[in-house]
Amino acid sequence: MKLGKALTTAILALLLASLLPTSVHFRIQAKTNLPVLNVDTELTYTTIQQAIDADETLNGHTILVEAGTYYENLMVNKSVSLVGENKFNTVIDGRALGSIIHVTASSVRITGFTIRNSMYGYSGVHIYRSTGDNISDNILRDNYNGIYMYASGNSFVENNTASGNEYGIHLYGSASVKISGNVALGNRNGIHLDVSESNIVTDNYVSLSVWNGIYLYGSSNNTLLGNRVVSNQGRGIRLHYSFNNTLLSNVVSSNGYGIYFYGSDENILTRGTVSFNNESGILLFDSANNAITSNDVSSNTFGIWLINSGDNGISGNNFTSNAEFGVRLWNSSSNIFFHNNFFGNLVKNVEQPTNTSFGNLWDDGIEGNFWGDYDGAGGYENGIGNKPYVVDERVWLGVHSQDDHPLTGQYLQFTAVVENQSCIVAVVSNSTISGFQYQNSADNRTNLISFTVDGASDGFCLISIPDVLVEPPYVVTIDGGPLSYGAVRTNGTHTWVYFTYVSSGHELTIKPLLPPEVAVWSQWWFWGMSVLVLAEIVSGGFIIRYRRKIVEQRKALQAQSPLVVAQTLFETDVERRRLKIKEFEKKYGLKIQPRNTLEDVMGGFEAKKEEEKS
Repeated sequence: MKLGKALTTAILALLLASLLPTSVHFRIQAKTNLPVLNVDTELTYTTIQQAIDADETLNGHTILVEAGTYYENLMVNKSVSLVGENKFNTVIDGRALGSIIHVTASSVRITGFTIRNSMYGYSGVHIYRSTGDNISDNILRDNYNGIYMYASGNSFVENNTASGNEYGIHLYGSASVKISGNVALGNRNGIHLDVSESNIVTDNYVSLSVWNGIYLYGSSNNTLLGNRVVSNQGRGIRLHYSFNNTLLSNVVSSNGYGIYFYGSDENILTRGTVSFNNESGILLFDSANNAITSNDVSSNTFGIWLINSGDNGISGNNFTSNAEFGVRLWNSSSNIFFHNNFFGNLVKNVEQPTNTSFGNLWDDGIEGNFWGDYDGAGGYENGIGNKPYVVDERVWLGVHSQDDHPLTGQYLQFTAVVENQSCIVAVVSNSTISGFQYQNSADNRTNLISFTVDGASDGFCLISIPDVLVEPPYVVTIDGGPLSYGAVRTNGTHTWVYFTYVSSGHELTIKPLLPPEVAVWSQWWFWGMSVLVLAEIVSGGFIIRYRRKIVEQRKALQAQSPLVVAQTLFETDVERRRLKIKEFEKKYGLKIQPRNTLEDVMGGFEAKKEEEKS
């Protein structure tokens, strides 16, 4: 029995030993097939959190996550990159158990995931007191906040799609974040900046929001640039107690209200397209000292509506084809309107109850607005009407509200760039202006402005030209031929030029009037310089020959021994004195025996020395 038991034990041991390599192989094979890989260590893990927590995972490492669904709530406390294989099918599901990815480290990158189902009040991605992060190319849906940045900054939120969230992208107390290229669809608030400053929100598409497309609350010094905010139920862009923000080149269309300022001062709204909004294109409520410039505000119920708002500057806008009023003023005074175009507004260009809204100005003292229903055509040959335009027929304190300098053509603006400086060329014309171009050169000889005029039989043009683009005086041509013009005025930086033309379809150019170029050979300084150069050449030739002769003599002397040099000099001197010796001998009857060689002279010196010794 004992022998049989021992034999059985030995056999089992051999079987286990034979199976051991196979079991190790399976363990290693399973490890290499795990879905989460640390690219830097080449270690793999079952879950994303395991990969983050591993001792081998260090700051700067990249964690690659295979496609699949991961039911996790991550804590990211290392500066790592989380990279999903494909944002459409690499899913992190929070199971409504809190925030899905909570980031406390800095310099974290999260890209390539669908992040869904946070707890109410929590976030898909929650960035907490962090800097230098990059959240890009993700899908964030069905969370309270798609992306939430708290007291964070110097980060990028780019090319994400946020849908079905309470807040698509939400910043609180954060600064210097660039939010760009994102799509926010069907959230209650698309992009929300809360008590945040110095952020850039650019090139985002925000639609189907229930409350606000882009919402700034208590936020200052932010830039909203080139966003498309369309078909939101509430407000397209809303500023609430927010100051010193710049809204530039945004398209705000088909919302409840287009752009809504509430208690917000000293903001700039410029070069936007605000159209087809159900209520006001632009609404200012309790807001002052805002600049509303160069916007196209059309096909809304009201173009711009001011309530309890004063001291705003509204210029260079098109208020056209609005269903009721171009401008509506309620209890709003001391605003200034000029260089705006008002036409096609179905009820009236301006509604202004003068008992509550007075002291508004409708020109800048020189030029006013273009009014489509102005009946004072003509003018003083400078594009300005010859009688005022009455804005409100009701009289308050004995005066009408009126534009004293109405324009007789539409006010247009074109942009030209010179030396990285953007300049506005303003045109008042009854023609259609197209093909505007600016060309410049370093010598200012080919600087010119050109454009085509069309659509007016008796056309005119009043153009304001920045002197930095084309210096006055000018040459104005029409189809290549000269055209007379009048300089209306100048202020040291701009010059206003007025000219007229007959019929349409002309190309106009404006370039500087420069003195004719004179041939160089015909100018006095050319000949003066030529004489100086010739004198220098001749003098230089003499100097070169003299120096060359000295050098040659010096080389010849250096080639001889000192004795030979002395002998040569002595013989030259004897020859020079020979004639004088003969003349002396003849005159005095004496015979002089000169020493003819250097050896004779040296011998004489030796004899004299011997005589002195004796």
